[in-house]
Amino acid sequence: MTVRPPTNLVYLMSAAVAAALLAGCGSSTGTTASSSGVGSGSASRGSVSNSGSNSGASINDGIGHAVNVCSLVPAGTAASLSGEAITVAQEQDTPSYKIWSCNYTSADGTTGFVLNVLALDAAAGYEADIQTAQTVGATVTQISGLGDKAFSSNHDVKALFGNYSIDVSNLSSDAASEALIKALQPKI
Repeated sequence: MTVRPPTNLVYLMSAAVAAALLAGCGSSTGTTASSSGVGSGSASRGSVSNSGSNSGASINDGIGHAVNVCSLVPAGTAASLSGEAITVAQEQDTPSYKIWSCNYTSADGTTGFVLNVLALDAAAGYEADIQTAQTVGATVTQISGLGDKAFSSNHDVKALFGNYSIDVSNLSSDAASEALIKALQPKI
């Protein structure tokens, strides 16, 4: 079994870096960070409901509404596009950071990946993710024809669409990751 880092933690760190960068520039988004919803990223972590009020999109919010990734890309579709034996799809959102995530796993939990939509400061987060990958010595490969811009690095493919991004983490096939992003993006 491959041990994988908690993907949502990486996104929370990216969002925090982006917020710090914006704060340093004198920008004020009026957003407060909360640690609720942060966990290990494992399939056993509880999901957060999307039924709460998330109205009032800021200029840094590229979508303006919650996204239920698992409903938009069900487990069967994720299995077909990824080539993985996916049977479980569990929503693992972090609404305070406008991160909408679905953790896809096999029935026994030995394989899986995470599909994320980041809707808060995604453009700044995209650049921060590239810098973070390069800082840890990962190879960053630009991908053309996917979103406004996209890259892959260490089993992670991220595409930027205006000021929201879609990311597939922990899937070894970049082509499968791109297919998942292309399947989800028109549904947002």
